[in-house]
Amino acid sequence: MTGSAGRLQALWSTVLWAVVGVGSYVLGVRNALGQRAEDSALGAAEFTYSPPPPLNLVSIPSVAVALLLVGVLAGFVHGIRRAVMVTVVPSLAIVASQMLKQQLLTRPQLFELDLPNTFPSGHMTVFTALAAALVWAVPTRVRSLVAIGGAALLGAAGWQLLAYGWHRPSDVLGGLALGTLAFSLACLMRPTTARGRAVLGRTTSIGLALVGWITVAGALALAGVAAWRSSPDLMLIAGEFGAVGVGALAARSLFALSSGRS
Repeated sequence: MTGSAGRLQALWSTVLWAVVGVGSYVLGVRNALGQRAEDSALGAAEFTYSPPPPLNLVSIPSVAVALLLVGVLAGFVHGIRRAVMVTVVPSLAIVASQMLKQQLLTRPQLFELDLPNTFPSGHMTVFTALAAALVWAVPTRVRSLVAIGGAALLGAAGWQLLAYGWHRPSDVLGGLALGTLAFSLACLMRPTTARGRAVLGRTTSIGLALVGWITVAGALALAGVAAWRSSPDLMLIAGEFGAVGVGALAARSLFALSSGRS
């Protein structure tokens, strides 16, 4: 992939995920109808302080260790520059998620039952940034397999964050967008060069795109039915499937950026 082609692809990805992030915030956080829909889904969740993996694996020490191990892997496979990238970019994304949620973004109280701001999800940002870092760290040949695993991880984490009442749908989408956007911006500044080709690369790219868009379309249709029937349970399921679909699309974007595929 040439530098100009790489920057064009990174630019497209940057615009796409910026739109996803901003759109999620505007529609889910700053909009009364969106707030009511999301809070109905939140009310249908079964909250727990003790979720199963992968959600219960996130802590400051575990994230630090994971980044260190991914950095060592990237340094061994690709060299020091890649090691720096896969540790610094995720760290910046994770810090940004906390600054956005706690300092810069606000959640207006548009109706009485509203809760404090939780946008974007820090947990979802962590999972997205770590999945992206691992895609960049492994040898090019196996990146397609790691991207598929990353899509599964992101889908599971997003589903859990909603099912266990830790976050609203917009929070999850915001975390996915932020993590993917961080790597898109990194590639916009310095396009990635891939040595060799990934196994089943085109099949993986097309498959993740199909799974993502079909699942998102189904989630939107289900959300429409949930709104028509005033069903919090259906709204929650719609959010869960939406998280799975957008997670697959995020994994596809990360794989494309790392492998030079359009």
